[in-house]
Amino acid sequence: MTAAMKILAFNSSPRKEKGNTERILRPFLDGACQAGAEVEVVYLYDKKILPCLGCFHCWLRTPGKCCQKDDMEALLKALTEADVAVYATPLYVFGMSAVMKLFLDRIVPLAEPFVELTPDGRSTHPMRGEKKNKGMVVVSNCGFHELSNFDELMAHFRAIAYHSRVEILGSLLRPEGEFLAVAEKLMPEKVGKVYEAAREAGRQVVTVGRVSPETERAVSAHLLSREKFLESANAYFRSRIEAATGNPG
Repeated sequence: MTAAMKILAFNSSPRKEKGNTERILRPFLDGACQAGAEVEVVYLYDKKILPCLGCFHCWLRTPGKCCQKDDMEALLKALTEADVAVYATPLYVFGMSAVMKLFLDRIVPLAEPFVELTPDGRSTHPMRGEKKNKGMVVVSNCGFHELSNFDELMAHFRAIAYHSRVEILGSLLRPEGEFLAVAEKLMPEKVGKVYEAAREAGRQVVTVGRVSPETERAVSAHLLSREKFLESANAYFRSRIEAATGNPG
């Protein structure tokens, strides 16, 4: 009997299960579970992850093992045992959140110190041993309207995938993320289609091995026109400033 696909998600939102990143991640994992996968979520803000010291201890003195005593040893073990890793992060200053960067800085023990060339002539480090993990999925949300705001984030993850020898199986990128909670009440049909697309993405990763471009576009579909988005976002923040300070924003 074939073992179930293991999908391990790392959610790096400080809001954890209450955040907008989770609003896309959760239906994705539900869809994967419906298709027969075993799924697990790690909330990185609940973990002790120290910054990388750049000491090369994990390369030179204890190969594959970091000298720092925190939660990373267990997290790296879980990562290498997963079939698919899901990296879920809100967009902060056009990149990943700080705790996601801390986590990814600490995957160095998975590589060896030696330098080799890839088939297309780029310098890289060989990966250590045989790892089960063969693919990654990126989940992110941002408060802006344009999908292009994710370009730098995805460039970073593409580089990580390239040097880790894994494929990006899908990218679920959600603009207008801060509007999702409100939109669930104001336009449930539109938001429902976004969440169903995220569920379908999870099913596709398990059944066909990747998310289709059509499904990715459905996850990213705009809920508002740009003009209406600007009007609504600014009205929202004016009201929040007034509520917090007693003064109009």
